[in-house]
Amino acid sequence: MIHPMDVEAAIRQRVAERRLRVPPAPTACVQLSSLLGREDWSMAELERIVRSDPAVAAAVLRVANGVGVRGREPVTALNAALGRIGARGVMRLAWAQQAAASSAAAGPLRGLRLRAWREALVSAHVSQWLSGHGGLSPLVPEVAFVVGLLHDIGRVVVMSALEDLLVAYPDADTRSDAGWWALVEDLHVQAGGALVEAWNLPHPLAAAVAFHHSLGAWDWLGVVDEVVAQVEAVPHLTPERLGSIAALDTQTCEALAAQLPGLVGALRLVDESVPPPSAASVFEVGAVRVSTGTEVLEVSLVRADPQGLVVTLDVKLATALLVFVRCEGLGCYARVEALDERTARLRPWALSAEDAAAWERWRQHTFEAVAA
Repeated sequence: MIHPMDVEAAIRQRVAERRLRVPPAPTACVQLSSLLGREDWSMAELERIVRSDPAVAAAVLRVANGVGVRGREPVTALNAALGRIGARGVMRLAWAQQAAASSAAAGPLRGLRLRAWREALVSAHVSQWLSGHGGLSPLVPEVAFVVGLLHDIGRVVVMSALEDLLVAYPDADTRSDAGWWALVEDLHVQAGGALVEAWNLPHPLAAAVAFHHSLGAWDWLGVVDEVVAQVEAVPHLTPERLGSIAALDTQTCEALAAQLPGLVGALRLVDESVPPPSAASVFEVGAVRVSTGTEVLEVSLVRADPQGLVVTLDVKLATALLVFVRCEGLGCYARVEALDERTARLRPWALSAEDAAAWERWRQHTFEAVAA
């Protein structure tokens, strides 16, 4: 009798034995982190490292000529772009670009890898803000950004190993995305240790990956994780809701709530597939139109529940990082959550307080009309 593959037992054994497929080390990112950890670095060394990685160099030039520097003359020389962004800005950009690239590859858990990437970028920005405003982190904001981005990177290692097993044994385990995510969360610190060794990460990045759930120096990352969880749960975080996190004072809560809607712009800096609002076609009454960044799709609204819009599912939406949704007179960014083979939920994400209130008023009106 042939026993079915126990995927969970297999992945736990691989993690315990460090038999994992760790992605190649992002050489330029590691070198930048090591370089900027020294006091005697030079712009010439910085430029040499950036030039060694065409993807990082291209991202630096794109961002240096982007919306954040509007009004300046375009730059085409790398040294001028580096001066415009700043050395630590280059380090943040390089790591974020790497995280986006590693999450976009095809695979059975691509949707979860995109969720992990989105949460990592939110964590990075929250870490930076809390270091600058609340002083919760002992790190300078730029380094806190990279620590926030990388501390849960063991998730990617676990998912890569899981995908190897699921490709080899596609019918062995058919649990839900929530079930896979819980397993990944349980194993990601152990797997992160394997990545630290393989990449030879410098301090404090290595310590953050390996010990961020330990008490002591990394307690502030627990606050970051609480904020990230709330960002994923609600369209807009009010200062009052953030106030439930005891480590945040009133001023920090107000600053975070004001800045969180800017996360969409941060995503677009490192992932051009996130559609700009203009990419969505002009709405029509009664229609729901969704922009994926490459095309505009019209889908049917099934219902509007407290978590978002339930629509007929298009497979092209199932693994999107963020889509832009227009429905009647409203538009917003939304996360895509597959419900079954035919439907998906579009959860509004990172809205301003005003936009969140407008969506809630429309949702209640629609919900009550359907119920009647």
